Amino acid sequence: MKADTSVAVRYWIATSRPGDFPDLDGIHDFRKELASHYVSIVKGRPTGAGGIARLYVEIISTLSLSHITQLLIDGIAFDLIKHGAKSFVLRPFLAAYRKLQRRNCKLFLDIVELQIEFQDCLLVIHETSSDAILNHLERILVTLAQNYSRLLLNNGERPFSIHIPVFEDPDADRPCRFRVIGDIDETIRSEGPADYFRFWGLVYDRARVVRVYDVMRQSMLDENFNTLERHWFEMNRRFRAKIKEPNP
Repeated sequence: MKADTSVAVRYWIATSRPGDFPDLDGIHDFRKELASHYVSIVKGRPTGAGGIARLYVEIISTLSLSHITQLLIDGIAFDLIKHGAKSFVLRPFLAAYRKLQRRNCKLFLDIVELQIEFQDCLLVIHETSSDAILNHLERILVTLAQNYSRLLLNNGERPFSIHIPVFEDPDADRPCRFRVIGDIDETIRSEGPADYFRFWGLVYDRARVVRVYDVMRQSMLDENFNTLERHWFEMNRRFRAKIKEPNP
């Protein structure tokens, strides 16, 4: 099979036993299933205690997001897209993942971040609640297709990357009004999958600008947003500056 889509799966399993790695049940079958459909890698590592397994998935496609959005608008199934000689096939990955998830139900196996690298744009989808990404992936992609023309700048530039979702930070001392949220020491609480359809973060490479898109109002906001890494960098910078301040 010609591979028009590649998949990388990196996962962390929480364990309280140093030196031990209780790997996922059925992981070898999962690797074989992915390898039969994609150029793929699957790597696991241990992390602290907790009894959970967290997956970070990266998909690389030979198609552009601009082509994908048009095909979705035309009614093509989101998990089996073909454009000329190229394809964007997610169905085998989705089936293999669901099978792996069923075999590891006691581990709370979950995808916490899905990156799809198209030829013209990086799409990053962040988890909002348990098992939310794949359960709502079709609606996310269709909504993106319906709004894609509104994401272009006035000069026609398409976004270099799209982060779904971003949140408005209610903290009065926030470094930035909008940001991506995490799941460790997080002060913002997600309301679940509905957050996928509120605010998106957009990065434009050539214009060197960042914007926030209001999905419900279908309008571009002249607002910056922080990735999670940038948010914690700013918070740590403030903390270091504060402890260096001389005592009054």
